[in-house]
Amino acid sequence: MSWNDGITKEMSEFLDGLSDVGTKARKVGEQVIDEEVREFSNRVVPKIPVKTGGLKAAYKETKITDNGKNWYGYEVGFEGNAPNGEPYEKIANIQNYGTPRRAGSFFITNAVKKLKGMSDRIEARIEAEISKRTE
Repeated sequence: MSWNDGITKEMSEFLDGLSDVGTKARKVGEQVIDEEVREFSNRVVPKIPVKTGGLKAAYKETKITDNGKNWYGYEVGFEGNAPNGEPYEKIANIQNYGTPRRAGSFFITNAVKKLKGMSDRIEARIEAEISKRTE
């Protein structure tokens, strides 16, 4: 025979809900990362200088879900080479930072700055999700 005053049942349900917090936190973190990468691309792509269209076409987002360490993220950059053999990554870097004779546009640098604080945004979203489930 067991005694249950309702608190034990509530505590059991609460602990059951916490048992999958890690999985839910990871999912929330991945959602925030996905959103941040979309916003990053939305800031970068319209500002990519267009002379031939090759640089804009070379811009790629590649999701990396496993790097051997239960890792999640994206590789974002410029793939391939221009018709003259120059790597698009180098062309983008020159367009971004400029040269001694030409000012850079900082289209990548400015978008990267907006990523600052992403870990805080992930943490806040996780806390909000956890508090929804524990109220």
